[in-house]
Amino acid sequence: MPPTNPTLKENGMERMEGKSLSSGLAKGIAVVVGYELQRTITLPDLDQPAPDQAAPDQPESISRARVPVECDRMDDALERSQRDLQELKTIASDNSSVASAIELVSAHAAMAGEIASLVKDRISNDLVGVEEALDSVIVQTVSRLTKIDNDYLRERETDVRDIGQRMMRHLLGLTPTNLAELPSNAIIVARELVPSDAIALANSGLVGIVTQIGGNLGHTAIIARSLGIPAVSGIANVTQRITSGMTLLLDGETGIITAEPSPEQLSNFDARIVEAERLTDASDTLNSGPCRTLDGIEITLLGNVGLSADLDQVLRRGMAGVGLFRTEFLYLQSKQRPDTEAQRRIFAPMAKRLGDRPLVIRTFDLGGDKLPPFLSLDENMDPSSLSLRGLRFSLAEKHLLRSQLTAIVQVAQDADVRILFPMVIGGHDFAQAISMVEEVVEECQAFKRPLIGAMIETPAALFCLDEILELADFVAIGTNDLTQYLLAADRELSAESELVTAMHPAVLRAIQQVVVAAKRWNCPVCVCGEEASDPEFAELLIGLGIQELSISPSRAGDLATAIGKMDSATASALAQLAQKCRSPQEVRQLLTPESRQERLEESDHQPADAIGTRS
Repeated sequence: MPPTNPTLKENGMERMEGKSLSSGLAKGIAVVVGYELQRTITLPDLDQPAPDQAAPDQPESISRARVPVECDRMDDALERSQRDLQELKTIASDNSSVASAIELVSAHAAMAGEIASLVKDRISNDLVGVEEALDSVIVQTVSRLTKIDNDYLRERETDVRDIGQRMMRHLLGLTPTNLAELPSNAIIVARELVPSDAIALANSGLVGIVTQIGGNLGHTAIIARSLGIPAVSGIANVTQRITSGMTLLLDGETGIITAEPSPEQLSNFDARIVEAERLTDASDTLNSGPCRTLDGIEITLLGNVGLSADLDQVLRRGMAGVGLFRTEFLYLQSKQRPDTEAQRRIFAPMAKRLGDRPLVIRTFDLGGDKLPPFLSLDENMDPSSLSLRGLRFSLAEKHLLRSQLTAIVQVAQDADVRILFPMVIGGHDFAQAISMVEEVVEECQAFKRPLIGAMIETPAALFCLDEILELADFVAIGTNDLTQYLLAADRELSAESELVTAMHPAVLRAIQQVVVAAKRWNCPVCVCGEEASDPEFAELLIGLGIQELSISPSRAGDLATAIGKMDSATASALAQLAQKCRSPQEVRQLLTPESRQERLEESDHQPADAIGTRS
């Protein structure tokens, strides 16, 4: 098998390939950061080894009389951690680019209190020392989160480890190095950059981030994008392969890192930076108006958000609104049922900032192994509902759903706020959900019912399209789940597989089926999913008749530029040819410059075949 990270060494230069977390180009000096328990920073030209201080050995058990002492130590570590987080709040408040990270810091503070409570329970019940109890609670919580079948929520385990490391440092009396000591033009190189340190770097002059692990939906990636800092992850053994003081070229577009580049490479990269700055200015101008293809077809670009922090990018890039606001994080991190007012306080400011642009709120997509703590501990919960997902789970938890719908309806009276139900199966479950919205509208004595949409992301929905479309104000195609369920794949294990992709002909045919049915009902269709930000896939979607795309805001500028070079007639011809392919590889081959031209010329002289027939 090919290596995970292709590497090229020549004349001292090393080229490493990872994945982009935040777009942009950066040239700077490497600063290697160690993040085991005691954070250490190796600054260029400085010898600053990690303190030779290890955690004291903990006894396997303690006496009952020792329990209050260990619990007091936990309380002290919690208090010190809360003070740290308050300082981070101040940093976030003073920097408009990361002001929305205040929400993250508040979540960390609440989570720290919950973890401390669990640790003290473990001390009392298992008679173990505080360090051992904290370690076991963090390991157990992280293990639970990593099993969640949702990329965004799964990456919250980084937040838990961040909090655990902070409290453990205080228990052991360790003081981390101040990140404000970075030199100018520093590019942080670390195995992982935890979210709280990403916030602390807001005023440091940092120009780039390179890590071994970290996902596109993690808070560190979100903060990097908010700050406009290019970031690349997925570089194996990065802290061994890069040393402090090296000159680095960071390409946040391709995920390529070049260490110790040649003079020619430096010159070429400088030219790319100048050109990128010029294109950014042009992109900002482009995004102030509608996005159009060469032949004048308007394509609406909306943003996918999971935190209010993401809204900064939506607004800065001039996107048409929020096409998908995932609300699960509010639930999965809470030990108590989020009430209506708590949710209204989140939705209302977002809607106000968007002005007359839409905010599409997807109701909580829970169930299966995505179960929040307050439901896991609920003895009155119907065990049969645990097998359900999406809307059917929500309907089984009517009180929880009604509370969220009430918050949405209240906010929708003064803004363009819309409701999107996840994993709709057919007309029966969708009609029940709509009925509940109408009951809430009446209870609130509201004058306006929000527009209501259905996520088409299951094979069942494909067989019930007409009964769903008859009721829907709009529909959204969730390409991630639709691909997973259509292709019988495990999303986590197949994330890097070329076979499990929305480029599969079966998925393209399913999308075409939705578009054709929606046209009959005059129902708007939006495609939600990060794959829609890939220009090649976006071209196929446009060719299938899609005119609304909801994507990560960080990809909006590049996609808008690519769409401006597309021709909808050509896209339509390619989409029809792609549906006749037998595999994703054939589809990708079709889209290569050489193949597409040849196949398009052939198709001009052949009668159109039925979709799905052999080519």
